[in-house]
Amino acid sequence: MDSTTTIDVSMYDNQLQCPLFGILPGEIRNEIFALALVQFSEEEGGAAYPKDSYWYRPGFTGPRKSSSSLLRACKLAYVEGQKVFLRELEWAFWFDRGPAGRTRNHACEKFFSDLTEQRARDLNKVRFFTQMYWLEDGRNLARLFAQPKFRPEVLTITVRYSDWWYWESDEPLRMKEDWLRGFRGPRGLRELRVEYETLVGKREEMMRIVGRNKGWKLVVGGSARRDDGRGWREREREDGGEKGEEEQEEEEGYLSAEGTELVEWTWKGASKLGGQTWAHHGEGETVEYVVVMDTWRFVEGRMSEEDWAKRVESRPLPSVYAHPHNFWWSEDEEEEEEEEEEEEEEEDDDENYNDDEEEEEDDD
Repeated sequence: MDSTTTIDVSMYDNQLQCPLFGILPGEIRNEIFALALVQFSEEEGGAAYPKDSYWYRPGFTGPRKSSSSLLRACKLAYVEGQKVFLRELEWAFWFDRGPAGRTRNHACEKFFSDLTEQRARDLNKVRFFTQMYWLEDGRNLARLFAQPKFRPEVLTITVRYSDWWYWESDEPLRMKEDWLRGFRGPRGLRELRVEYETLVGKREEMMRIVGRNKGWKLVVGGSARRDDGRGWREREREDGGEKGEEEQEEEEGYLSAEGTELVEWTWKGASKLGGQTWAHHGEGETVEYVVVMDTWRFVEGRMSEEDWAKRVESRPLPSVYAHPHNFWWSEDEEEEEEEEEEEEEEEDDDENYNDDEEEEEDDD
C-alpha cells in the first residue's frame, strides 16, 4: 500500500470455469484469501529490525509484508481478495521511536489522507505505538481521530516498556488518565485494545494502572464539546441559518472494558536498547518483558450520567489534514498551539533520549 496502482474493475469475467469461483462459496473463498494474504515480518536481505532497536518485538521483527500474487491472478480475484486483504491488514504507526516512514503524526495523517474512499472503508485495523508524552493528554489522539478517512473498526494502542516516563532511570510507572477522560473515538470504532508492557519485575506497578484504566467508558462518534457547552462543530453560520446535520452529530455509543478478560504473555528481548546498555537491566544479554492487553468493546446507547460527568473533552492539536469543523479556536490560538507543540516536542525528545540521528543509523 506504499504505492498506488489503478485497475479498472468495472468489467470482469465471472470465472465460473475456475473451481475457486465456480464451486466454492464466497465464505470459503474469503477464508482462502485471508490465509493467502496473511501478514508476516520481512527479515531477509537486511530488512530485519535491529534486535536492540526500540521497535523490535514479537510480530514486528521487520517490516510487515503480505504476498499479493493471488490478487494479480485475475480481476475477480483482485475485487474479492482486496477487501479481505484490507480487512485483515493491521497498519502500524509509531509516536515515536519507530522505523523510518512510519513515525510521528505526519506519517500517519498523510497515509490516511492518501487513501481512496473505498480503501478507507475497507481498512479495519490500526495499531499505535505511543510514548507517554504523546499519549497522556489525549490531544494527539483527538488530532488523528479528526482525520476524515481515519475510521478503523479496531484500534490497538501499545505502550512499550521504553514508552513509560523515565524508564531509563527505572522510575516507578505512572500514567495520567486525561487521554481516557477525553477519549472520543471516530465513528465506526468497535473495539479498542490497549497493550501495557514493562519488565517482569515491575508487573505489579503496571497492574495498578491497568486496573484503574479498566473502569473508563469511552465515547464513540458525536461532536466534541467545549468547556462552555458549545459543540466544536457548532459554529454559527454567517447567514444566520440552522446548523447543518454534520454539525449536530450524535454519539454512536461508547466503549467499555467491563467484563472483558485481560490477556497476558511474556517475551525476552535484548538488554540493550537503542544501542545502549542500562544498569538496571543487569549484566545478562536479555531481559524479560510482561505484556497485558485489555479490551474495550462497543456498547450502543449513552453511558451513565455518572460516567459522562467524569469526561473532560480533549481538544485536538491543529492539523492540515483534519476537517476544519473539528476546530473552533481562532487562527491566533492555532499558531500559539503549533508553537507550544514544537517546544513540547523538543523538550520531550531531550527527556526521553530520543535522538533521531541515532535511530536513522540503526535503520541503516
